[in-house]
Amino acid sequence: MKVAIVGNGVLGTMTARAWLRADPSVELVLIGPAARPGSATRAAAAMLNSFTELEGDSLHTPLDRFKFDLSRAATAAWPDVFDEVCGPPGEATVPYGFGTYVLNNTATDDLDDENFAAMQRFCAEYDEPCHDVDPASIPNYRPDPRFRALKAVLLPREGWVNPKRFLDALTAQVTGHPNVTALDATATGLTERGGRIVAATLDNGAQVEADQFVLCNGAAMSSFLAGCLPELPVQRMFYGVGMSIELATGAESHTHCVRTTNRGLACGVYSVPYGPERTLVGATNYISTGPLDTGHVGSAYTLLKSAMDQINTGFMRAGLVNVNVGWRPTTSDTYPLFGRTSVDNLFVLGGTKRDGFHLSPVICRDLVALMLHEPIDARYETLAPERALIRNLGREAAIDKGVRHQYNAALQHDFVPARSRMPEQLRAMIRSDLEALHDRVGATDWGIPPELVDMYRYGHIAAPTVASPAAPNVIAGVAA
Repeated sequence: MKVAIVGNGVLGTMTARAWLRADPSVELVLIGPAARPGSATRAAAAMLNSFTELEGDSLHTPLDRFKFDLSRAATAAWPDVFDEVCGPPGEATVPYGFGTYVLNNTATDDLDDENFAAMQRFCAEYDEPCHDVDPASIPNYRPDPRFRALKAVLLPREGWVNPKRFLDALTAQVTGHPNVTALDATATGLTERGGRIVAATLDNGAQVEADQFVLCNGAAMSSFLAGCLPELPVQRMFYGVGMSIELATGAESHTHCVRTTNRGLACGVYSVPYGPERTLVGATNYISTGPLDTGHVGSAYTLLKSAMDQINTGFMRAGLVNVNVGWRPTTSDTYPLFGRTSVDNLFVLGGTKRDGFHLSPVICRDLVALMLHEPIDARYETLAPERALIRNLGREAAIDKGVRHQYNAALQHDFVPARSRMPEQLRAMIRSDLEALHDRVGATDWGIPPELVDMYRYGHIAAPTVASPAAPNVIAGVAA
């Protein structure tokens, strides 16, 4: 058996690791530029968070519960992965650890309160350890008093790791195996013959033949498929351009992850240990139709100001070491792509947004099991690469959520309303705009996810010809 993996980010490399664990005799070819331009992982924290990413409506549907089951399984898998790749505790060559402090502060509006309460409620439902702590006791948590946390919790099982060093260590381990060939090249296309892929073409003109192919090349997947398999009905992938900033923080460095809850259109603000006297702060997200090699200046400003205001005012004296930019692969319905395509020997794994690193031990293992014709959770079928768009938000729920998220996002970006009816007027204006957009695209009984509003507004996601749960490109299961 020879398997070619197109994409050498964390999903591709963890898939190679999963193959070696399942069948060490397999011949593997891992294709991707060694520098990994645009890699979502290299701009990640990486936080290994499950419960801290939850919002009030996060688990409203069976599919969302399944995705959360995968996240919890990944949390349980990471300690063994760290032991194998990074070395045992106390001897690790890659910085990692467990313990995440979650803040409920006064920087935005009551959406933070709702998401913080939802996280606590879900922790209780799943018996996840979640300890109330005095915010003042959090090591090196020194916010501006105006933005101090009123409440905080510690989730001891939610972890973090330096993603660049982890991916380097994982790559060395995988490519050190005698059956693995790593090609420092970019795949530019696939050749199909008789309903099967026979070869991948590289940018240097070389051809890589194999028995099976895995496509996991991140946000570039759509443009890649458009060039070689344009008829394959895989939904469009977007570039979630994210930015994180590495700081030299000296005595202000953290021993644990410190973060807010999820917020309007983003995951809030966080700081993560990144190595000796280093801290990573993040994150931003901008949905783009194409790759951006640099982040926005405004995003960097907001990120640094939020970290100094809400986590540690001492960061103003930190050294600016590096600005990381990566492209989170985001599908047209916001859910991952997993499994076999209609091309017999082509498998797809992607569209994981900011969850790919965390989920990788589980979803890569299960993809390999599928390729070996072994049983996996039947719920994965919902994430099939050629599925219809999943629309599990109702119209009113989506509009309500969009209003809350857009207003909350404005507060995150220094918006200070006048002492008048301005907040109510702004919310009414956002609601009117979202209602008009839903009408224009025919969204009468389904809703647009808040982060994809502009993709619909400017026609980057095609509206269905029939706005009904029975339409060919609509999956029913609307959350009220």
